[in-house]
Amino acid sequence: MRCDKGGNISRKRVITAIVIACVAALAAVAVPAIRWRVLVVALKAVGQLDGVDWSELPYVLQPRAGVELSKLAYYRNPYLVIRDPLTSPSDWKRGQAQFAAHCARCHGDSARGGAGPALVDRAFIHGDSDWAIFRTIRRGVAGTAMPPAPLGRDDVWRVIAFIHELSNEARVAASRTAGDAASAQPPTAATPQMLRVAGESIGGWPLPSGSYSGQRFSRDTQINVDNVARLSVSWIYQFGTADARIESTPIVVGRRLYVTLPDGTVTALDSSTGARIWEYRRAPPADVKLCCVTANRGVAVLGTRIYVGTLDAHLLALDAATGRLVWDRTVADYHAGYSINSAPLAVANMVVTGTAGGDFPTRGFINAYDADTGALRWRFDTIPGPGQAGHETWGSGDAWRTGGVNAWGTGSYDPDLGLIYWGTGNAAPDFNAMSRPGDNLYSSSMLALDAATGRLVWHFQFSPGDDHDFDSNQTPALIDTPGSEKLLAVANRNGFFYVLDRQTGKFIRGAPFAKQTWARGLSATGRPIRLPGTSPTPRGVLLYPSDWGATNWWPAAYSPVTDLYYVDVLERGGLYFSSSSPPTPRAGKSFEGSGGRGVSNDIPYNAVRAIDLRTATVRWEHRNSRFGDRPRGGLLATAGGLVFGSDTSRIFALDAATGAVLWSFDTGGEICAPPISYRQGDRQYIVVAAGQVLMSFALPEIR
Repeated sequence: MRCDKGGNISRKRVITAIVIACVAALAAVAVPAIRWRVLVVALKAVGQLDGVDWSELPYVLQPRAGVELSKLAYYRNPYLVIRDPLTSPSDWKRGQAQFAAHCARCHGDSARGGAGPALVDRAFIHGDSDWAIFRTIRRGVAGTAMPPAPLGRDDVWRVIAFIHELSNEARVAASRTAGDAASAQPPTAATPQMLRVAGESIGGWPLPSGSYSGQRFSRDTQINVDNVARLSVSWIYQFGTADARIESTPIVVGRRLYVTLPDGTVTALDSSTGARIWEYRRAPPADVKLCCVTANRGVAVLGTRIYVGTLDAHLLALDAATGRLVWDRTVADYHAGYSINSAPLAVANMVVTGTAGGDFPTRGFINAYDADTGALRWRFDTIPGPGQAGHETWGSGDAWRTGGVNAWGTGSYDPDLGLIYWGTGNAAPDFNAMSRPGDNLYSSSMLALDAATGRLVWHFQFSPGDDHDFDSNQTPALIDTPGSEKLLAVANRNGFFYVLDRQTGKFIRGAPFAKQTWARGLSATGRPIRLPGTSPTPRGVLLYPSDWGATNWWPAAYSPVTDLYYVDVLERGGLYFSSSSPPTPRAGKSFEGSGGRGVSNDIPYNAVRAIDLRTATVRWEHRNSRFGDRPRGGLLATAGGLVFGSDTSRIFALDAATGAVLWSFDTGGEICAPPISYRQGDRQYIVVAAGQVLMSFALPEIR
């Protein structure tokens, strides 16, 4: 009897252990932070993670180490993924002190060599990546006079930050010695007047859309329909990283070009040669919360400073000459789901930015900061609170507190009217509107704000009470007609193209530019006439466009030469699902209320379409040969009669009047960023990020 009892107890223990193991396994799969740690350990156990010793693995798995474990598991190369997490000025200054105490005796006070080799202006035998340098310092070099450093891990990272700072200074000094004009001379100041008239003549590309108008139009005619077939590669800059898709629009002022990587790294290049001048790196926290992709779409320039947003919702000011940090302001709490992924907009002596995070229970806003000091000048909340006009459109509960409406794109600006135009994102929960009955102002809208005060002048809502995730964050094009009309044009994610009076916000005309099945059309005031049965359900509702939209953030272009508006289009339907009840808002947790997916028997495609501004109808279409449901790079129109765009890895030039393909080049890397044009000296350049390189094209030089 005791044996039976003991056997039963043993069996119960085995069953309990199995249940616990299964629960633990399910938790590991369900919780990303656990899942990636388990996978990394498993890869190490089966010999597929070289470059990290077992003794180093516990540190790598710590959140404070700042390692993106999902990338480590995917690439299985720590030298590509693990980067210095301590790069602030205070960190590298402490690193300077540690270097003086432990390293200078051999390598010299300025790391230019002594008894040991120089650490600047040279390649490292044991690897140049942050992780390679870290391991070399921690472990020493067997058979040499370099022992393991008696430093903690954080101080090793700080020493590396100091070495990188010395290397940046060395590059600038070397450029000056070599007579490189881009570095030897102070950077050209982007004055408010320069920005005001940008786009009126050929030159640089000092704003995210080339000019405040948002038209993405270059007046340069050197490259044109007659000679574009002769376009060839001029220079290539290799970023040397395996990070996420690069979606950055380069900014060009004088001889300097500024471009960002997905993690927020800012690099300054010589715009004539692609030679690097400096690089600023700041590792985002390991626990940063993103709904979709890791992205940074560029910088703003004002005076001799560079301004960039970060994935942990900070706004930084850098010195344009050296890349050193001038100031750092916290825009929002990233733990709640806020981030910044698009370029700020420099206006007068201010820097204006919104935030991403509309798929979390956040409350959106647009902030303006003093360009000199970083002090907050004004704030506009994109969801009206109690007592504010429009608050009643959120129902009687507290939906306004967590309703999203994040302004994650970049706006346009009319200096004459003194108005900033900024699109807003979806209301949250994205696919379930039960807790927020009403129009939900100012979600999925275009806002016209007084630039000096942030006061709302007018708004136009594209998708009232949206439950399809139809963000309206596209940059609008500001267009002046020969008849003195001041227009605003934008192709919306919901499938409709709109033309508004930008002085008043009045609807002028609109029409579908892609297949849409959720609305009968637009009313006389531009309000969509919703069809019955088009709200998401637990069983799913099939609609066009899909939740990725008929277009997305991909920058459109307008040519005053052809009077056509050009837009990247995604023709795809999707099933929209809703939870049976609204989700409970929890800070930093997904707040979507279900979601959408593509349809297996649908045949989707991408295209560039040209829309007639006068009739809102499609004039022509260029259908891409390859399909991609995620990023399209965006477009560029030129006075040379061209429209530049991309098709997966291929950059092409179309005839702006007809859509005929005049030139194409396969870069070998996925293009997820828009092309730009600028003039340097006597040459016009077309530049685009492709894969992990920045690629420049120009006509052959005449010799």
